[in-house]
Amino acid sequence: MAGNSVRIGVACPVAGERAAFLEWLTLAGYDPMPMLSIDTVGRDLTTRPIEALIADVSLVSASDLPRIVKTLGQNRPLVLVGHPNHAIEEVPCWATWIDRPVTRDTFLLSIALALAEGRPARRSPRKMVPRLSSLIDGVSSRIVDLSLEGVRLEIPGGSPAVLPPYFTLRVPSFGVAAKVKRVWVAMPAQGSMWCGGIVERQADKNAAAWNKFVVNAPGSGEIIHIQAML
Repeated sequence: MAGNSVRIGVACPVAGERAAFLEWLTLAGYDPMPMLSIDTVGRDLTTRPIEALIADVSLVSASDLPRIVKTLGQNRPLVLVGHPNHAIEEVPCWATWIDRPVTRDTFLLSIALALAEGRPARRSPRKMVPRLSSLIDGVSSRIVDLSLEGVRLEIPGGSPAVLPPYFTLRVPSFGVAAKVKRVWVAMPAQGSMWCGGIVERQADKNAAAWNKFVVNAPGSGEIIHIQAML
């Protein structure tokens, strides 16, 4: 394994699933590190630092979350795996959630997005919205989720090569426009591109308009669920 590979902790009690996660991560070029329980996270972070933690939600209780978050620090994403009917109220709004049964493509996309976004820029909760129609420099797009600081967009038929580093995002139905800095792009499905960006807040008027939009936009939950059919 190359010395500069991203090391990812995998805390999963199900042997077969843990083996699959480790194999998928290895083949994708990551350096996975198996963890049998959350209790080993603190020790493992000291001896073998990781860049992200994937954990079975059964291993994470509400009382454990503050300790886990403190141990991970500000720049290590937390990815939780569980069944759709799990009581997700306990899951922090900034965490990435993967539904079972887990597919390889969904799993790897989830990890890539979690690492690309990180947690430092996500200071406020993300709000999922029902695919709000928007325009990127006049090109049709849909808002998947948003926060006071950023936005995730879906561009049907989009190509990373044609998306500029900075662009103007307009939401006609809300009469709001914002300048966005592109942070990452991904192709989760054929014929569709995702883009994550930071909303530039250069003027108080613009910041106030975006804040109002985030509050008033119709929400469909605050936990990010990445489904296989996205």
